This record gives sequence, structure tokens and C-alpha cells, in this order.
Amino acid sequence: MPVKKEVDVDSNWKKYTFDTSVKMSTYLLAFIVADFKCTDPPLKTTNGVEVRTCGRKGPVDAGEDTYSAEKTKVIIEEYEKFYGTKFPLPKIDSVAVPDFSAGAMENWGLILYRETALLYNPNKDTYSNKARVNTVVAHELAHQWFGNLVTMKWWNDLWLNEGFASYVEWIGTDKSEPNWNYTDFQTYSDKSRAFAIDSYTSSRPTSIAVSKPDDITAQFDSISYSKGSAMLVQAKMFMDGTGKDTENFETAIRNYIEKYQYSNAEQSELCEELNKVYNAGKDETAEDYMNIVEVMNTWTLQMNFPVVDVRRYDDNHVIISQRRFLISDTDVSGDKDSPYGYQWYVPIEYKIGASGDIKFQWLKPHSTVLVPFDFEDKDNFLRLNMNSAGYYVVNYSHDLRSRLNNYLDNKDNYEKLTTPEAQGMLYDTFLLISEGSTPMSEGLNLIDMMLKYEDRLVPLREISRQISGVAKHISENEGLNKKWKNRYQKVASDLYKSTEASRYFKSTDDEEDLPTDDVEGGFQDRLKVVFAVNMACAYGVQECVDIATAKFDNWNMETGENEPKAEFKATIMNTVMSKDFNEDVKKQWDALWGLYINPATSASEKQTIYYALGLIQNNDTLIEFSNYCLNSTLVRPSDALYILGRSIAQTRLGRHISWDFLKANWARITEEFTDALFAVDSYIAGVLSNFSEQKKLDEIEEFFADKLDTLGPGRAAYESALQSIRGNIAWREEHESAVEEAVADQSD
Repeated sequence: MPVKKEVDVDSNWKKYTFDTSVKMSTYLLAFIVADFKCTDPPLKTTNGVEVRTCGRKGPVDAGEDTYSAEKTKVIIEEYEKFYGTKFPLPKIDSVAVPDFSAGAMENWGLILYRETALLYNPNKDTYSNKARVNTVVAHELAHQWFGNLVTMKWWNDLWLNEGFASYVEWIGTDKSEPNWNYTDFQTYSDKSRAFAIDSYTSSRPTSIAVSKPDDITAQFDSISYSKGSAMLVQAKMFMDGTGKDTENFETAIRNYIEKYQYSNAEQSELCEELNKVYNAGKDETAEDYMNIVEVMNTWTLQMNFPVVDVRRYDDNHVIISQRRFLISDTDVSGDKDSPYGYQWYVPIEYKIGASGDIKFQWLKPHSTVLVPFDFEDKDNFLRLNMNSAGYYVVNYSHDLRSRLNNYLDNKDNYEKLTTPEAQGMLYDTFLLISEGSTPMSEGLNLIDMMLKYEDRLVPLREISRQISGVAKHISENEGLNKKWKNRYQKVASDLYKSTEASRYFKSTDDEEDLPTDDVEGGFQDRLKVVFAVNMACAYGVQECVDIATAKFDNWNMETGENEPKAEFKATIMNTVMSKDFNEDVKKQWDALWGLYINPATSASEKQTIYYALGLIQNNDTLIEFSNYCLNSTLVRPSDALYILGRSIAQTRLGRHISWDFLKANWARITEEFTDALFAVDSYIAGVLSNFSEQKKLDEIEEFFADKLDTLGPGRAAYESALQSIRGNIAWREEHESAVEEAVADQSD
């Protein structure tokens, strides 16, 4: 609440009296005492809410508060429309905290952020930094209604807070930056992040029993955030339909907020509001009546997700059925019982043929759906999951997949796919490969087809993600990994040329300015150029590597002379740090380390630097870097575990060094980072999850055998990592030979 009265007690003390707070949950209360500076004068929304961003004087004096303050104002105004309720407080302060372990915390009217999640310098930071600031601000502001104005009744429904804020943040960012077309990234981000965790028996339902503090902490994961968001995308789809202008979903949310404001609610009460709107005017005995409370229970009270199998039934029909998805060789010995037998109410949107309308049917638990289909028409095809809105994977029979691929293998037809549909099609295919139901050749053929027609950023990123995913699986086989990289070097080179990336990435001063986001499409055009440069350098395209090396060598890090563009700094640093190790590379590493520990280096640039530092291919340097992380005078505690688990562990060499370091320093790490709620989970997952050998799995299980009861909320991350390793081992057994066959014509 705002300051009501300020009184000088004496020359050293002031007394502040604040306005009385609204009725609120106690976990949302916050005070800050700091020598910070704020946006001055405050901005004001159309309804008079005062908006400020606060932080250390240096960044605020440099104007790094401006972007987040401006977008906070816009997003609040948009959320007042979305929720149908005015912002409940007279002011909102957003504060950048230098050493904050979480990304942000939604305290009502006084939101705390990491500096990298709130401060933005347009002269030094990238558009990716800008997008992170916007999305985190949008997420925390979404909580001011959904979580603060209406709070979950108990922690078992944490997903109501985090899943909903994760869903609404896309709306806030899209409305505040309409030229970004940011919802293109939604399924790439949320659904795929959720699937990565939800594909194993180590997953959990979104709503679970909570009886102790560790149970609460363990829920701050991708299931609450990303699966929660993806389920709401699906709910929006079955409430309103793809491509329609109705707002049934939004109406239910507004009713829920109005009914339960300044109080607590639980999942069933939100679902009841959805049910009332969905079935408005229907009798419970009507054929099209569907109990949405029961529908949602099948998605929130059991873990995992369905594979929707689509097969030929007879000459005139296809049959659609469902089964539970699990990664190949998942350990089911500790499987959890499900009240629904791992069956779901699945909302199926589908389209038959090129000119057919989108149709909808419910696939109910333990049942099937028959869809009329003319198999005699050789050009006929069927496509499910419009806009990739459903939280499931579609598995077509060979015949139906061939029909769909034949149709899509045409530029005009392929371009009718929306961005989420193209991205989701490839992601689903590689999930099915990991399950063992689809051969590797299907995925490689699909990549080849997409590369003929695809020029959109998000599907191109998905192609890169799947190529990199295969590389991770085979990383222990260095010869094969090199051949795999060589196979896609031409793809990287072609993308580098087609985007004309060299116009923007030259070794001379005549490089052109990058596209800007003040025009439609400029944001993604800019990111696509950066992506093309990064991929070209990562895959060893010589022109790109030479330019990156020259730019690094010409950069005087002490004076800032010849400093590269912010958008290319990560690629330049990563390229140089990834080279074969020698004395020159070590000197370059030392120079980067000096820049990292320089107090003048911004938090966002420190993050870019520490990811690059972890790429060095030298044991002694990586061990040295690891030890620095336990020295709080060199590395902020809020960064330390992310460096150890994400930066150093990102390569094959680093992964093994990180594991050895974890074993040698486990007692110290667990003692010093007890309060790092989310970083410990990330650290465990980052170090362990990418191993793919049985002997390493045995070694990990032996090390943790007497430590399981002390892992606390990190236990879930550990169990998930074990499942991931088992899946990696199975993947190599099933698919490594297919990769060898695919690269047989490549040189080492």
C-alpha cells in the first residue's frame, strides 16, 4: 500500500505509516528497506494506478527501469479488460533485487524480481532479454488477480496460481507488444517443457496432496507452470473452438474472479464456472452435455498425457483411440495409481481434406471415436489437433501419416499450417520416436521436408532443437556426434545465406542495423537473423566462425572499444570458447572471466558470459570455474547453482566434471544453498539428466542411496533425472544405429 504519512523521528530515522491493506493472504506481504531509486515521476494507468520500477541507482539512472514500468502500465490496463475487474490496489511497485534466488515473487503491490527479469537497457541488452522482462512482468501481474485477489484454498492447487499466470502472461505480452506475434512461441515453450517432465512415471498430477513444506516447494515445477498453462490452452480450445471469436472461457474466468475475490477457492470451483458457461442452456441429459468438472479432473488428478492413435477402421472410417504416453524403458516399478486408469476426456479437433471445416468430438475414457473417411480417394487425408492446442500427441498409422505427408510436401499446402501446428508436428514425431512407436527415419524425413518450405522462426527453432536433441543422446559417441554435426552443417549454411545474416554479422564496420520491433514482424525477423548466425557458428560454417573470432579478438573488454552488438555477443563468446583448447583460448577465457567479475557488467550480460565460460574444453579450467561458484565474493549465490548445473554441465566434458564436483562437494552445496528453492532442482536435473550410460546410472544411484531422505524438494528432480537417463539409454539402444546409417556418407 502507499505511504500515508512520513515523519522525521530524528536526524537518522524516519517513521512511515502505510495505508491499511486490502484483505489478503499473509504470504503476499512484503517490505523492502534499501537505498534504491524508482521511476520518477511514477506512471499512471487510465484508472489511476501508480506504476514504478525500482532498483539500484546505477541501472535506474541509466534508464533501465523505463521499459518494465511502461509495459507494467499497459499490461495492467489489458488485464483489467481480460479479468473484468479493476486492479485492486492504488499502486504497483516492481523492485529489482541484486541477489534473488527466484525469478520473481508476486507480493501484492510490491513485486520482487531478479535484475535480469526487470531491468532492460536497449543499448546493451538483446531482444531476448527484452522478451524475458516482458513475460516475467506479465506473469507476475497476472498473479495480482489470479492468486492474490483470488487465492487457492490450499497448496494442493498451486497450479491454479502458477498455471494460470503462465497462461495469461502470453496474453499480456501479446497485447503489450503486438508486433511480436509472441503467441507463436506458446506451444514451443509451455507444452514441450511440460511434456519433457510429464513423459515419465516420476511425474505427478497437477493437483496433489500437500502435508509438509517440502511438498509445497516441490510443486514449483514445470507441471504447475507449463502443464497448467497448456491445460488452459486446451480448455480455451474446447470452450470456444479454434479460430472462433467467442469468449466463453473468458466469461467463466470473469465469473470466477467476481465470485471469489478477496477470498479463497479451489480447483473444483473454477471448473464449475467453466461447466456453467459450457453447458449454458443444456439439460444434463442432452447429448452434447459434458461435465467439465469431471473433464478437468482427468487432466489434473492423474499425471502424464495421452497418445491419440488414429487408425484405419474400414474402407469408410478411421478409428480414434487413446493410451498413456511414456518414454521407452520408463521404470514403472514405482508407478502411481490413477483414479481414471490413465484415460482422459480428450477434446479432438480435426479436419478432413484440404477444404474441410474444423470438426470437434470428445474422446471419452475407455472408448473410441469413429470418423467417416473415404480411403478410396488417394489424396484424402486427416489432420488432428488444430493449432496444437490439445495436450496430447497424435500418432497416425503409417498409411494416414503418408497421406498427410504427401499433402504437406507442397509449398502452398505446407504454408497453410500455423506456426504451432508446424512446430507441434515435429515435436510430436520425435516424442513418438522416444516412445519407441515411430522409427527415427520418420523424424529425419520430416525434418528434410520441412526444410524445403519452412522459413518461420519457431518451426526452425524446433528443427534445431530436435537436431541438438539427437546430438545430446549420442554425445558419448564422439565420432558419431561429429558426423551428425557435419550432416547439418549445410542446413546451417543455407539458413545463414537465406536470411542474409552476413549483412548483419560482418567483420567490418559496414554491417547493417538489425530489424527492429517497431514494425510488424520485426521482432521475429531480428531473432531469426540471430538464430541463423548462432546455428552457422555452432555447426562450424567457416565464414561465421572466422567473423566471430575476429570480433572477439578486436574487442577491448577493458575500454569497451569495438564491443560487438549485444545480439551477437552470445554467439561470439560461445564460438570462441568452444574451440579446441590451447593457450590462446585460455587467455580469451581469462578475459571473459575478468568481464564477468567486473562490477560494471550488467546482470543480463553476466548471464551471457557464464554460459559461454562453461563451454571451455579443458578439465582444469572447468574445475577452476566450478570452485569459483562456491566463492560468494566472485559469484553471486543466486547464480552459482545455475552455472554449475546449466553452464558447466552443458557439454559432454563439462557434464562429467560437474558430476565429479557434485560428489566431492555435496555436503557443502546442500548446506550453503539450503534456501535456493528452485536452483537446487535445476542443479540436480542439469548435472544428471543427459547421461546415457548404464554404468553412470548405477554410479548415480549408488551415490544418492543414503541421501534420498535429505534431498527434500530436490527428490522429485532426482527421480525425474533417473527416468531421463533410463530413457536416454533406451534411446541409444533403439536409435543410435539409425543415426549411424543416416550419417554413413559423412566424414569424421
